[in-house]
Amino acid sequence: MTTEDSESVAGPKDRIETLEEGLKEKAAHPLELFFDLVFVFAITQVVSLVVHDLTLAGILRGALLLALMWWAWTNWTWTTNVVDLEPRIIRVAVLTSMLGVFGMAFAVPTAFEGDGDWLAFGYVLVRIVAAAVFVLGTRDDPEELKAVVTYLPISLAATAIVLVGGLVGGDALQWIWLAALSVEVIATVSAGQVDWKVDAAHFAERHGLILIIALGEGIIAVGIAVEGVRIDTSLALLLAVGLAGVGAMWWSYFDRLQEVMETALRLADARETGHIARDVYSLLHYPMIAGIVFYAVALEEAFLHPDDPMENVVAVLLVAAIGLYLLAQAAAAWRCWRTYLYERVIGVMAIALLVAIWGGAAKNVVLVSTVILIATLTAEYIRFRARIRGEVPDPDTTAA
Repeated sequence: MTTEDSESVAGPKDRIETLEEGLKEKAAHPLELFFDLVFVFAITQVVSLVVHDLTLAGILRGALLLALMWWAWTNWTWTTNVVDLEPRIIRVAVLTSMLGVFGMAFAVPTAFEGDGDWLAFGYVLVRIVAAAVFVLGTRDDPEELKAVVTYLPISLAATAIVLVGGLVGGDALQWIWLAALSVEVIATVSAGQVDWKVDAAHFAERHGLILIIALGEGIIAVGIAVEGVRIDTSLALLLAVGLAGVGAMWWSYFDRLQEVMETALRLADARETGHIARDVYSLLHYPMIAGIVFYAVALEEAFLHPDDPMENVVAVLLVAAIGLYLLAQAAAAWRCWRTYLYERVIGVMAIALLVAIWGGAAKNVVLVSTVILIATLTAEYIRFRARIRGEVPDPDTTAA
């Protein structure tokens, strides 16, 4: 597939007609949406942790805790993608798992100050219940059960390491949990040796929904930063800038990229399906979520003192946040179709240069970075406009 052909996937795609006629695709269950509510609180807790410890160490700890939360969420998403949630015993299991996530979230602020064991207990509960449901729900499908059994032993070993870290605590805690996450990644890579069945529509929808939840933190952060400020024209402009930035990040994912990723997952064969789901969704969506969370922190800090020069740590966090988000998206597009979204790379570089050489007021730095972000997405649209409008016929994407 040529680069020119591969660029066609940037336009919106119709539903794949080659699917079996009458196939009913799975949609997100109300229980899954309810389950996500505890992650709203968990993400809020991570944002609060970083805000109150705005140092490199604090940021890295926040990223580590967010990774644990993410791994708990993504494992449940793989589970609910193939397991029927209608049986009441399964619903009870999901609700029980929510208790574990809630406990993890409550322990976030003091996880590195003696309460790491409570966070670990919650993580273990989430993972063990999800593993049990995964096995129970696939027991009548030998092929899928084989994939699950290949993945679970190494993954549960990582869960045990998380528990050990929580019990040990102290300065070693962060390193033990980092090791646990490394083992989780190894488990995920090993799972790629077998075939997985993935409902593309459900998988894409679930990841889009959790991304929206994370984006909501950006809006909340702006609201918190200006809470109690008298409503006037200056405040209205500040709110507009904050919403424009979050809106541009929403646009960068949902305008075309979400459908591009779903289409790739839908067209993949049995082996490649698991690889794309793993690489694009389980792995590359974490830096997207982290980017949104750190962007929320940067917005909150910038808008607390909008007329003062932006602090160095906030400036670095702003660039890192936008970089994580856009570059992970560019990597996802390349992984799916070998399409180069180089405008996003250039946009990140331009924002980094701006922050490095300009010591303007915080609100102005956010404004200009938002303008660059919007210009980046506009330039990308112009490059793909012919495909998006259907003026150029789509090539045979099965050659990808």
